[in-house]
Amino acid sequence: MTTDIKKTPAAAILVAWLIVGIPAAWGIYNTALNAKKIFAAPPPATSTTTPTTAAK
Repeated sequence: MTTDIKKTPAAAILVAWLIVGIPAAWGIYNTALNAKKIFAAPPPATSTTTPTTAAK
């Protein structure tokens, strides 16, 4: 009994991985950027007083 095995060309496998991998990597990158905001220190408090002018 003989079996005919068809092999997928390496270029086709590479293209398939790129089609899936590039958008997946982009999504992971954007998720990491947004998650970084959660763990960042809050901005320093700003003063709400108005500056006074120097006496002349």
